[in-house]
Amino acid sequence: MAAAARLNTAKREERIADIHPIREQRRRQKGSIRLTVSTLMLLFAGFAMVIASVLLFIRTQNTLTMSRRQYASMSSKYEELKRSNDLYEERIISRVDMEEVVRIAEEDLGMQRATEGQIISYSGEIDDYVKQYSDVPAYD
Repeated sequence: MAAAARLNTAKREERIADIHPIREQRRRQKGSIRLTVSTLMLLFAGFAMVIASVLLFIRTQNTLTMSRRQYASMSSKYEELKRSNDLYEERIISRVDMEEVVRIAEEDLGMQRATEGQIISYSGEIDDYVKQYSDVPAYD
C-alpha cells in the first residue's frame, strides 16, 4: 500500500507539473536563483579580497622599490660629499705651514714651547669623554 501511495503521489506531481508547467518551472528557478545569488555574493567577496590583497602587495612593493632607490641615491650623494670633503681637508692642510704657525705663536703672540715637566698625560677609559674632578695644575 505504501508503494501505491508513493506511486499516486508521484503521478499527482507529474499531473500538477503538466497542468502548471510555468508555476513548476518558477518554483525550481527560485531555489536555484537563491543558491546562485548567494554563490555569486561569496565569489564576489572572495574576488574583492583577492584584488585588495594584490593592490596592497603592489603598493607595498612600489614603496619598497622607491625606498631602495632613495637609499641608493642618498648613499651616492653621501660618498660624493665625503670625497669632496676629504679633498677639501687635504687642500687646507697642505696649505698650512706648521713652521709658520710656530713662528707666529712664539714671536708675535709670545707663546713658549712646553717643557718636559709641563706635559701631563692621562688615559681615559672612554675615548671622547673625560670627567675633570679638579683643576689642571698650571706651571709657570
